[in-house]
Amino acid sequence: LVSLLIFSLIAGGGVLLLSQTLQAQGRVEAAQEELRAVQSARALLTADLAQIAPRAIREAGRAPFVFQGAGGARPAMSFVRASGKPGSPDQVTTQLVVVEYLIDESGSLVRVMRSAIDPGPAARDRTRTLVSAPGEATFEFNDGSGWRSEWPASSFAIPRAVAISLTLPRYGKVRL
Repeated sequence: LVSLLIFSLIAGGGVLLLSQTLQAQGRVEAAQEELRAVQSARALLTADLAQIAPRAIREAGRAPFVFQGAGGARPAMSFVRASGKPGSPDQVTTQLVVVEYLIDESGSLVRVMRSAIDPGPAARDRTRTLVSAPGEATFEFNDGSGWRSEWPASSFAIPRAVAISLTLPRYGKVRL
């Protein structure tokens, strides 16, 4: 009976250790996935901003604009960028697309790419969720003299730098 008691204590300890290991592994995988999403969002934002094209966007009921950014309660920004697409086997064709970063209804940071600059029946939107439900999100725009929370669409200028700040439960405030 004593040996059975000792064996059951050792077996119980082993099961507890295995359970805690699996829980820790799940937490590490979740943290890695969240970090991967933030790194992917940063890389995509950097690539998009590096390819900005100073071309006006025309939308129904609005004046044309080159870059628009809002950093308030519903942060968003829109601009035109060059995008490559495969052409013939030894060639890449460049086209202009409209890119928009925004916070959707669920609170997630989303990137929307429209295949045509001017809206119409041929324009297709591709939406990609970059970071799911950050606690808080703000956009900032640098004009060379300092950071501001709004970028006027009427200026026909492009900011020198753009920052997106996200408050993530696991990492706190992250600035892209």
